[in-house]
Amino acid sequence: MKEIKSKQIKDIIQKSKQNLIIWGIVAICAIVICALSFYMKDFRKSTSLHDMIAAGEKAEDKLVHIEVTEKPYGFAYYPGDNTGKFYFLWDEQYIYVAFLSEKEFNRLNVDDIKENHITVKGVTKTIPSDIKKLAIEAYNENVEKEYKITSSTFADYFGLVYLDQTGTDVVSVLLLIVGAIAYFVAFCMFIANLIGRFKLKKHIKNISDEDWETINKELDEEETFYYKSAKLALTKNYVIDFSRGLKVIKYKDILWMYKYEYRYNGVNTQLSIIIFTNDKKRHMIASLVGYTKKSKEINKEIMEAIMEKNKKMLVGYTKENRQQMKEEYQIKA
Repeated sequence: MKEIKSKQIKDIIQKSKQNLIIWGIVAICAIVICALSFYMKDFRKSTSLHDMIAAGEKAEDKLVHIEVTEKPYGFAYYPGDNTGKFYFLWDEQYIYVAFLSEKEFNRLNVDDIKENHITVKGVTKTIPSDIKKLAIEAYNENVEKEYKITSSTFADYFGLVYLDQTGTDVVSVLLLIVGAIAYFVAFCMFIANLIGRFKLKKHIKNISDEDWETINKELDEEETFYYKSAKLALTKNYVIDFSRGLKVIKYKDILWMYKYEYRYNGVNTQLSIIIFTNDKKRHMIASLVGYTKKSKEINKEIMEAIMEKNKKMLVGYTKENRQQMKEEYQIKA
């Protein structure tokens, strides 16, 4: 790349590099958030399912745990559902209904679980009526007549909710959504800045050494005027736009210039200047957000300053100017 002497251009190059780093870091953080969402259930503090049932709570999607002390006992499953089955789980005192994946069942189905208790986490779900019926049948098959339960006493033994080990924690879902959105935005911005940096380097490369030397010199001269809000500099020989990296336009190359008002839902929201150069390219510069008295004054001042540097250009979006541009330069606007 050519030697850069102007502070303004150095700042643009540095900013493009910083933006790439920032959005790259954001993308990495977003990936970490997405990965964390899959393990959040393991890290988050959960409520004991027994404490929840004892308190009479029946809220769904609440993160709970059971400290399992016995091997799981399967009693129901839905045909075609490969995500898991329904089991009875025990802690040291009580029995619960849980829905476990095959992997989690295998983790709990070990001979030493009585000595080495295993904690299982999941989210609460309301026990469906068909599962409730099957649970009653399975439980009554394994106990004496005096200990059998009925539909009316079921809640006293099992509560109204079961632990769904395969269920997704709400916080995990939110993390995944936030991470995915952040990654998409960061990825798009990283690519946009990468393309912008490539175009910036290409644009600088295409500027002749003589012009480049002059541009760097003029940007640091006292007579150069900067419009911070418009991200524009007017030097002795150039219009230099910093809004989209670096765009350099020679005054003598301008054929036509006019004010452009952008409207959204019938309301003016942006004021810009459109310039056509002798290479038949269209350039939008000095874009100012809002249609205020200040923005109109800046727009007018910039256009008048450019007109002073090139008195031959056409000014204004008129029928006559459009016709002349079309006939002489095959420029349509």
